[in-house]
Amino acid sequence: MDESKDNENNLNKKEISLKLLIIGDSRVGKTSLLLKYVDHVFPEDHIATIGVEYKDKYVNKGDYNIRLQIWDTAGQERFHSITKNIFRNTNGVIFVYDITNKASFNNIKNWIKDTESADKDIKGIILGNKSDLEDERVIEKEDLEELGNKNNIPVLECSAKENINVNEGFDLIIDELLRDKSENEIMEMYSRKTR
Repeated sequence: MDESKDNENNLNKKEISLKLLIIGDSRVGKTSLLLKYVDHVFPEDHIATIGVEYKDKYVNKGDYNIRLQIWDTAGQERFHSITKNIFRNTNGVIFVYDITNKASFNNIKNWIKDTESADKDIKGIILGNKSDLEDERVIEKEDLEELGNKNNIPVLECSAKENINVNEGFDLIIDELLRDKSENEIMEMYSRKTR
């Protein structure tokens, strides 16, 4: 398909905006996932997020041109109250843990509780990051699947470093937000004009 046809097809698509929140403990790779997805880079050194930062990315999905506003939160407990405030107007949450860190996996339950107490209608997914560190794994895939089933949340393992399932993870949360909604419902909830 030539470029003019692509541009014409994009012009016929509906414009929507989704606010996504990436949360989880410190050092699980939230910022790395965001940078790999948006900027296609992997930071070799740990970058501590102070408070909250965000990036925009534009994607096409089906009949929609989607502006993703992706918020990256600090995992440190002292920033927990900031994170709770950021839930306002959030459409989807990406819960992230490190497959080599049991505490980060166990704390996903607390992050899910925080989300539910902020808003029952927020959709979420769980990403087990650092799947490239198979030799250091302490959380098995079955544990992830069990947690997902228990909370009725889709799950996926990924690696920001090796770019494994990063795009698929973001596609998964977008699919969750659009699933089982009519075009009218999607436009009413996510139209850029209403944001």
